[in-house]
Amino acid sequence: MSSMKQQVLRQIFLVIVLWTHTLTVSAQWHAVFFNGHNRSAMPVSLIDSLKVADPCSFNIFTAGLEFHAETDSLIFKAHIPDTITISYHDRDVHVYNPRLDLYHIHTEGTQVSISSSGRQPFCCRATGSCKDGRLIIDADTTMTLILDSLCLSSQTGSVLYLRQNQKVIIDLSNSSCLSDATVYQPKDTADISNACLYARGPLTFKGNGKLIVSGNYRHGVFSSKSVTMKDGHIFINNAVKDGIHCDKFTMQGGTLQLSVLNDAAKGIKTKKNLTIEGGQIEGKAWGNMTVTEGDASYCTLLKSDGMMTVTDGKLSLKHHGNGGRCISVDNNLTVTGGMLNLECYGDGGKYLTVENDSDYYTPKCITVDDSIFVKGGITTCTSTGLGGKGIVAEKYLAIGDSANLQDIKLPTVSIETRGECIVNNVDEDLRFGCPKGIKSDSLLVIYSGDITVRTAGMGGEGIECNKNMFVYGGKLECHTFDDGINVADSIEIAGGLVYCNSVDNDGIDSNGSICISGGIVASVNQHKPNESLDSENGTYLRGGVVFGIGSGHVDPAQASLPCYSTPFNESEEGISSRGFILTEGKYVYIQRCDEIIMAMRNDNKAFRSFVTIMSPAFEENERLSIVQGDCPLNVGQSHFGDALIFGGSGNGSFLITDIQVQTIKANAYETSY
Repeated sequence: MSSMKQQVLRQIFLVIVLWTHTLTVSAQWHAVFFNGHNRSAMPVSLIDSLKVADPCSFNIFTAGLEFHAETDSLIFKAHIPDTITISYHDRDVHVYNPRLDLYHIHTEGTQVSISSSGRQPFCCRATGSCKDGRLIIDADTTMTLILDSLCLSSQTGSVLYLRQNQKVIIDLSNSSCLSDATVYQPKDTADISNACLYARGPLTFKGNGKLIVSGNYRHGVFSSKSVTMKDGHIFINNAVKDGIHCDKFTMQGGTLQLSVLNDAAKGIKTKKNLTIEGGQIEGKAWGNMTVTEGDASYCTLLKSDGMMTVTDGKLSLKHHGNGGRCISVDNNLTVTGGMLNLECYGDGGKYLTVENDSDYYTPKCITVDDSIFVKGGITTCTSTGLGGKGIVAEKYLAIGDSANLQDIKLPTVSIETRGECIVNNVDEDLRFGCPKGIKSDSLLVIYSGDITVRTAGMGGEGIECNKNMFVYGGKLECHTFDDGINVADSIEIAGGLVYCNSVDNDGIDSNGSICISGGIVASVNQHKPNESLDSENGTYLRGGVVFGIGSGHVDPAQASLPCYSTPFNESEEGISSRGFILTEGKYVYIQRCDEIIMAMRNDNKAFRSFVTIMSPAFEENERLSIVQGDCPLNVGQSHFGDALIFGGSGNGSFLITDIQVQTIKANAYETSY
């Protein structure tokens, strides 16, 4: 038997010892059995075979006498444990090392350092409590670290320091807590770290236990590689800088709670991708934005310098700081599933840039420097402060699935802003930092889905697109103080349902053109001199239905213009009524004889307005009339909370709802930004 095997077998608690004890050469051999403090013996001649219930070691002693024997056979089943057990106490630490030949352990007070000379994966269990202890692991092989009711604090540096580039699985058992020092005192260059739990390799969390991490110096959890959360419950409280700082982060299960107090701090910060595949992240932040030498830095709950993807799971993020962000992504954000509930309660404001120019900042639930693709899931954004915004994309923003243009269920997007502009001078041209529900600095496309945007404060627009906007399907509803939809170049509507209700400005406003070739468009404005449809370069009706209510440029009782700034082109089918006095809560009907074929509710205060209903589906010289009344009985179809109704009075639904004219190719502009 090799010396290595003997060393391993001596470490087992249940020991059976075959002991030769004799006074003469011809004396009787005895087998002596030890089990804890119990001991028994019997002559070897009476033993036919030995069988043990549990793994054990088998040691042979000669009692100092020369021993010669012959054996017929001897079979050992060795049980070799691979778990290092570390038990912390207030003033000392107890370490159990089963493999002295593989694991090298050094203790200095309550600091434990483990290194490994082998390549075989190993396991370490840490338990107990200590107000000034550390665990340093210096091994380049995969290991599992079990945190079993461990409560460990350090007064000099990191609590858990994983020096090598090894993969570490952290198994959470019961409830553990880690808290690092406020000031680090490294002993040498090998002891340089910046987080309570610091790892140079990838980290994976699993288990059913709970872990509380306090990052008192800088970060709560740091990895030079990736952090993956498969299960468990992790609470990261008030890290000075970032709660989790890593190259990549993946959430697959469990619960992660983030608390961010400091200005410009982050809940999760990744240099590359941030992926949510399951589980739940709950985050709260109170930090404000900061300006250093003219450069603004924002407190953010989830920040990715690469891409972010959400396929499942639940995000519940609340930000109370000024200029705060719930989600900020440098590259693309893709949402195909899951639930996102994002809330910003801080204000926007002004600051000076490095060139000493005046600039402004605003709170944003989602902000992406590149493109946003929302293809599924439920996204809810609420922003209440000055200049607050829901979803902002610097380049391309697409909502829905181009393969199913008629789907008005998925994705679901709900945006609400309550704040006003940061600067609200008498001259509206001087306002800036105004609240927006959805904003794209380039191209915006809606393929499908159920989208609702509400704004309440001065200057609050529902959707702003600084280039071209396309609507191919889905259901879009905007209740706003300012413009319902505002585009810089053009808006083209080829399908779906679009409803805009503006209190103070245009329903749909284009600095270029408006083209409607399909779908149903209902737009309401009540404040003159604005319109339900306002375009600088013409409004083109090639299909679908337009139902417009607007106050016009001057007193509607005296005006000769309809409720849009320029006449419709390519279609004259429809009717209009000037000087129509609308009553709050009443419906405006379009009737064919006694049949109600379409109606829209006035949700604004009483005002005098133009009413225009136009569609190529109307027959030439058809006798239609506009009336006002209560909600019709036996409604055929209704949308937007019964604000838009088709059919009623028992006469069946209006056939025009089935018209879907697709004169624009759905994907023609998808990559033209």
